[in-house]
Amino acid sequence: MGLRVGILSPYLWSRPSPVNRQVWQLATRLADRGHTVTVVAPGGDRRARAESRRRVEAVLTGERETLFDPGESSPRLFLVGPTYTTRVRPSLTLVSAPAGVLADIHLLLEREDFDLVHLHEPLLPGLGWTSLRLAPCPLVATFHADPDRARPFWATQAALRRLFDSLDAVLASAPSVREGVAATFAGSFRVVPPGVDTARLAAAAAARGAAGDGLVTALFVGGSERRDGLGTLLRALRRLDPAATPLRLEVAGDARLEARFARLVPAAWEGRVRFLGLLDEAARAERLGRSDVACLPAHGPDGDAVTLLEAMAAGCAVVASRLPLHADFVRDGEDGLLVPPRSARALAAALARLAGDAAARRRLGEAAARRAAACDWETVVDRHEEVYREVASRRRAPLPRRRRQQRELFADFHVHSHHSPDCAMAPADILARAREVGLDVVAVTDHNTVAGGLEARELADRYGVRVIVGEEVKTSEGEVIGLFLEEDIPPGMSFAETIAAIRAQGGIVYVPHPFDRLRTTPSLAVLRACVSDIDVVEVFNSRLAFPSFNAPAERFAQRYRIPGAAGSDAHVLPGIGTALCGIGEFTDARDFVAALAESRIVRRPRSRLYLQSLKLLQTAVGATGRGGAGQGGG
Repeated sequence: MGLRVGILSPYLWSRPSPVNRQVWQLATRLADRGHTVTVVAPGGDRRARAESRRRVEAVLTGERETLFDPGESSPRLFLVGPTYTTRVRPSLTLVSAPAGVLADIHLLLEREDFDLVHLHEPLLPGLGWTSLRLAPCPLVATFHADPDRARPFWATQAALRRLFDSLDAVLASAPSVREGVAATFAGSFRVVPPGVDTARLAAAAAARGAAGDGLVTALFVGGSERRDGLGTLLRALRRLDPAATPLRLEVAGDARLEARFARLVPAAWEGRVRFLGLLDEAARAERLGRSDVACLPAHGPDGDAVTLLEAMAAGCAVVASRLPLHADFVRDGEDGLLVPPRSARALAAALARLAGDAAARRRLGEAAARRAAACDWETVVDRHEEVYREVASRRRAPLPRRRRQQRELFADFHVHSHHSPDCAMAPADILARAREVGLDVVAVTDHNTVAGGLEARELADRYGVRVIVGEEVKTSEGEVIGLFLEEDIPPGMSFAETIAAIRAQGGIVYVPHPFDRLRTTPSLAVLRACVSDIDVVEVFNSRLAFPSFNAPAERFAQRYRIPGAAGSDAHVLPGIGTALCGIGEFTDARDFVAALAESRIVRRPRSRLYLQSLKLLQTAVGATGRGGAGQGGG
């Protein structure tokens, strides 16, 4: 079945870039395979932005439920307002987005019910960070360039680094990019190279040599930035004698390229250097097919893997700077020639060699085409689909709607008794307090024992409160609660082993306060590895020192469609019922999960300082009393 995929680019859509070209080609090919794809990017086209804004306003005013109708053709394009640059320090400029742009993207993510969102260059602020924080679905990210320049910034931003952990899959466009990302972030990264239309480029190569004037055509494709290396290439021409070097140079790029560099063309080469302007996809393929040599003299740090691979697929003899990204695809002397960055002398020598040796051009071009075949779009889209389906499979299908319940039960699913070492409440007192505050259901979840829950269940009928027997188990990787248990589960096992033990009793796996960084909680990687076995996530815990820790728990539950619940984590009587769920009637453990999927969270916050002080006082008094009794009994 087709997936609903959002693909987000941080680069201005009206300004051509290798990343935007890759995004649109990927989106088009995914749509051809039956997926519904929406491309999101900042845009300079006022008409397209006005159309996107009209859709947003229609949703906000209630005219429509979603921004795009189910029958609209795919891929869809959602252009938001332009971004702007922010200088963080003299050596680092980041891209940011206005609040209105971020709000529009938030609405899109909320209403379109994507199976996943694919972020390109996710470390750029603005669009990518919004998705990392707010997307209610799994996330895939692709790094096209080594984030080396931003590494000092990310190394000092712990809060932002945690956003990276929310990615379900991380792709890198080349091995060197993967190594650069791994130097900044821990995790597992897969290499998926840029895609190229090898059949189209091979067909275009049939026109090679059609000029018949004896000149070898070298093509430069780049932007107006100095780092793309056109200046170095023009300086290399000064070292060549046009009478002895049968070479012409064609330069493709936007109008700024000619305005900035035309004056640097050596006088001796006038008439042999031609600026072509900006080329669309078809014209680019046609020019590459006609060219004998492709020049990529960028001095970095990133290079252009897309143009490099297109030139290789077209059978051009490639001359490129020896950058890590170029060296990932070109083996010097086998698939092309690599020269030191910024070296006009070495570049001139390579061009002179290829201009005078047709056999070498043919050998290098044929080897390059064979190597680029592994990056054919069909293969690359296959790789993306494989990742997409793996990631989307973690998100469970919505639970079926239950018959509307006549009565709503109020429940607190996380309460401790004196069977926990840090609590002094007796089960009878818990039930009396639960009845007093209007609770119908309470789960007693003592640390590493079900004794409190079993004792409370024996007393339940006296108080008219239903009891769920639970245990908060201390695993080797953080805490997890089992509900509907009958026997103790020993602490100290791994998170996965503890989940298996809960399920062996027919219990429910309930993850408490999963993102409370002041407690021992399982890492996001552990949670993600076990996500298919998690039944319930505690999305509101009233005892957290920082209530903001509840927000990522709520997002995690939304992202994977896991029912959310609330628990007071009460250790003192006034804490009971400070967080609870309004839930329909349920009959057993499985029905309980289905009922939770349609429940509501009720917050009754009380001063945490008061509750924590009361807990410390009561446990201290209880410990003194137990100590005195023990001495007397002895």
